[in-house]
Amino acid sequence: MDFSKIKALIDTMPKRGIPFFELVVTKDNKEVFSHKVGYSDSEQAVPFKSDDLYWLFSTSKVITCVAAMRLIDEGKLNLSDPVSKFLPNYENLKVRKRDGSTEPCKTVMTVEHLFTMTGGIGPDHEKKENLKPLIAKNAGTVELANFYATIPLYFEPGTRYQYGFCHDVLGAVVEVASGIKLSSYVHKYILDPLGMKDTGYRPTTEQKKRFAASYRYDNSNGTSTLIPTENPYALTDNYDSGGAGLFSCAQDYIKLVSTLANGGVSSNGYRVLSEDAIKLMEANRLCKEALQDFVNGRLHGYGWGLCGRVHINPVFSLSKSSIGEFGWDGAGGCFAVVDRKKNISMFYGMQVHNCSYSYIILQPLIRTLVYEALGE
Repeated sequence: MDFSKIKALIDTMPKRGIPFFELVVTKDNKEVFSHKVGYSDSEQAVPFKSDDLYWLFSTSKVITCVAAMRLIDEGKLNLSDPVSKFLPNYENLKVRKRDGSTEPCKTVMTVEHLFTMTGGIGPDHEKKENLKPLIAKNAGTVELANFYATIPLYFEPGTRYQYGFCHDVLGAVVEVASGIKLSSYVHKYILDPLGMKDTGYRPTTEQKKRFAASYRYDNSNGTSTLIPTENPYALTDNYDSGGAGLFSCAQDYIKLVSTLANGGVSSNGYRVLSEDAIKLMEANRLCKEALQDFVNGRLHGYGWGLCGRVHINPVFSLSKSSIGEFGWDGAGGCFAVVDRKKNISMFYGMQVHNCSYSYIILQPLIRTLVYEALGE
């Protein structure tokens, strides 16, 4: 294995406007590469450390999907279940028409629609002005998710793809199906057994001291500006955001994706998911129209499944990963890869928002260099 090229690339990240960056790679449930660079503070006086923390934002979706798939393993949840079985407000949904009016939804929204972002739940379902009364009363995950059902859908479930808050609703379904809070379920059955002590929804006082600085990227000149280190999706103290609520670091998060890449069994022998469940996560589940919505100029050769993007066509993607490789990224630039067929996982962490450079250039380049270093 020769990781010299990727190490050299990582060392250039601060020059590219990314103040800190870390990457961890595993093969056969063993760490084969780890490297970090940069500073955790805006004055560039404190070197970035491997236990420095940051918000995962949408990379949280992978953990929410694992929680929901575990409930499917347990027989407490099915992909075909109507969402209204768990959240009554989803019984009588409305959908938007082209003329701006609404009509009753003809299609039953299912749990699978939440996994696949085909539920019609859009980005405006979490507009703060609509949520002020619920935020003021410190509403919880289920109460907020039930409120989202009062907002008309963008389309009939299953017909299109729209990146939005489906996974926040999925998190509420996990809460109802399991009988305990989403955060409690995730900690009890995923984070704690895997030894992910620095991953969670609400950082302790000690963990808050270890948060690295956050930045916003200017794609026109490759520079970053300091922004507040906060998570705007943590709507209330009682709300567990399934779509963007977790914080972590690479050394912690890699424990989960490495477990998934090795058939659901961790290096310490804990089974987080059945291998059959992980195989289900390796297939595209979007119809033709929804797949076109998803590709949108960035992820050619990929579809969307039960845990984020799914590799479906290496001719178009030019990726060296297996067909079925899956994972997702986040608003701060974090990126996760699960390749069960080759038992490879990787996670890189950074905290630079609005960084198109990371999604378009770094993700495919780093993935390719990792597979080359592994001789794939």
